[in-house]
Amino acid sequence: MPEKKENPGLDAGKALRGLKIAIGLSLLFSTLVILATFDEETFLKAISSLSPLIILEILILLMINFIAAGLEVKIMVKATGNNLALREGIKSYLVSSFASNVTPMASGGGPFQIYFLHKRGLSLGQATTVVLTKFVLRSFYFSFSSSFFLLFFNELISPGALPDRIFYFCIALGFLIAASIAAFCLSPDLINYLIKCLFRFEKVRNLVKRNYSLKRILVRGRKELRDFHHSMEVLAQHKKKVILAACCTFVYWSSLFLIVPVILKGLGYEPNFLQSYIMLTIFNLIIPYMPTPGASGMAELGFASIFVSFIPKGIIGLVTFLWRFVSFYLILIIGGLFTFRELGWKKRKDKENE
Repeated sequence: MPEKKENPGLDAGKALRGLKIAIGLSLLFSTLVILATFDEETFLKAISSLSPLIILEILILLMINFIAAGLEVKIMVKATGNNLALREGIKSYLVSSFASNVTPMASGGGPFQIYFLHKRGLSLGQATTVVLTKFVLRSFYFSFSSSFFLLFFNELISPGALPDRIFYFCIALGFLIAASIAAFCLSPDLINYLIKCLFRFEKVRNLVKRNYSLKRILVRGRKELRDFHHSMEVLAQHKKKVILAACCTFVYWSSLFLIVPVILKGLGYEPNFLQSYIMLTIFNLIIPYMPTPGASGMAELGFASIFVSFIPKGIIGLVTFLWRFVSFYLILIIGGLFTFRELGWKKRKDKENE
């Protein structure tokens, strides 16, 4: 009996609503940041220094970014015993990025990528393994790199305009989540142990018995946990492919983090490559857990507040907008085209016109 197709978890209507909210909030807060920090002399100096090479360099970085993301998916698909063309790997990255950017806390990216890969011939279990592996590699990358930078390059980390307590609390929270995921990967039975410990308390047992919704969540959580354990078993059998995928993860994030220094260089300012890389690592440790679609609003305010520590205030609004345009708007445009095609938007429009 053929396997039932997975629900994408996203329809055209929901995607459009999320897209409008994401773009609306992003443009609103980008405008507010520009108006609050605008300095005519500094702004005009930056614009007059703008080098045409910046466009070429950013396009090269984006190309590297897309290829690294596509290769990561292709390698992990190969580990499940399937084959996927590089272009399809890139498309899977673009559609999942679009879905992440139009849903709160990036909740739609994983399910939609599972749906996409399932349509390309992977079983639901295999597609889930690929997506979970990507999530695990991201967690390992950020838990390790943020720890490394905090230990050895702490002098380059600054809260900027944010209060120290808020800044370091957010870092601690982001690190705790990433490190917890990494710990669960190294010891999958740890979650089971924690659940057993909780159920030793009578109040917890009674709460679960009385609350049907909580019981459903727990049952679903156990199922997800079994899938997670299976994914870890698959990873253990393909160490070389996991290492290759991890290298792709590093290249993916590095190419993305180099965009801000390139923008600064193009505007005629010191690029601060190392500090930009470190601060973007810390920033991206926190930003995925923001509640708005694509972290819109929070991303612009957070970026401007933190990066003003080494980017001149007069151009921080411009840099914020250019950074979001390259890393957010372009993904929405390109990923949106592929996503709506996957959702049958073209076919639906054709039927309406008949």
